[in-house]
Amino acid sequence: MMLVKTMLLLSAAAGSHAFCAPSSVPASLSTRTSAFCSAARSSKGACMAHMGSDGRSQHNLEVKRGFSYDDEENRDFDKEQQQLQAADAPGSTEQGNFRRKFLREALLLGACGCGACLLPDPADALAQLRTPPKEAVEAFDLPRNKFVDASFACGMFTGMGEYEAEAAPKKAALFKQLLASLPRKDAVIAEVGIGSFPNAKFFTAREAPTGMDIIGIDPNDEMKNYALENARRAKITGKGGKGGGNTLRIVHGVSEALPLEDASCDAVLCTLTLCSVVSPEASVAEVKRVLKPGGKFLFWEHVLSETDPQLARTQKALTPQQVKRADGCHLDRRTGEVIKAAGFASLDLESFSLTEQGFLNPTVAGIATA
Repeated sequence: MMLVKTMLLLSAAAGSHAFCAPSSVPASLSTRTSAFCSAARSSKGACMAHMGSDGRSQHNLEVKRGFSYDDEENRDFDKEQQQLQAADAPGSTEQGNFRRKFLREALLLGACGCGACLLPDPADALAQLRTPPKEAVEAFDLPRNKFVDASFACGMFTGMGEYEAEAAPKKAALFKQLLASLPRKDAVIAEVGIGSFPNAKFFTAREAPTGMDIIGIDPNDEMKNYALENARRAKITGKGGKGGGNTLRIVHGVSEALPLEDASCDAVLCTLTLCSVVSPEASVAEVKRVLKPGGKFLFWEHVLSETDPQLARTQKALTPQQVKRADGCHLDRRTGEVIKAAGFASLDLESFSLTEQGFLNPTVAGIATA
């Protein structure tokens, strides 16, 4: 059971739907239409892919840890989840009617689905984006499968609750330390591999600066709508990444070729990302390039076990298959050593193990200063 659970977590952490087994990912967490606006067509399409031939969801409806439920809209969302559970029950008389309603809503949603109309105006942002060098883009921004990306984005949004719940206390302390060290106003923060933005809730700590310009970078374009929704729920911004004095932009990019100018960021974040990049060394070098002098690099990565030889052997043995099936995720990387060798001015790094995440237990986390 632990092996199955771990492989499901890996699919969510690394970017593939290969391990999205029927019991792992809720099929229709994005059925609520009001919060997703133009995002809904792509997100619903991703989740619809997980339905069985009989029209019933093949996934458990385990709901989201770490989200805010203090507004009426979220309570309505919970009600819809309960309704969907009832409709999905074998033999339910409501099943057909509910599914027809689901499909009708999906078809009636916004036409564009790109989310661009929701993003902040360029004038609202502090940092200017740039086009990365062509050679770097060709080497590292590899072709992607849109359907696989959409399916995985749905899984990331819904399937990492247990991992994030266990990681939350240490993550929260790390984010508070980072946010307290930044300029009190107009800090530029880039999150590399932002995914569905599970870190959004940490940006609301009282230590956070005002007027943050947050730039989320991810090669999976299907993550954008989920990231915007998590930001809205955390009340970092209003709908679409704007409001509350902060801005959020979600842009396409890879860690080895960041679309940012030199020395443009006060902080760069990287959590559960360097396991699956093409080159961790090139990625960390890019982080250093875009940081201002004295800028901070917050990292949190699962790594090869250095304390359990049997676990390490198993991680190494499973890595070749995992790389193929989970979008490049490596179980055997020594990411801490890569960061140590990068030449930061100072480095506060901790190695520790989570307890309930199987092959993802060994972790390095900390803050480096440029």
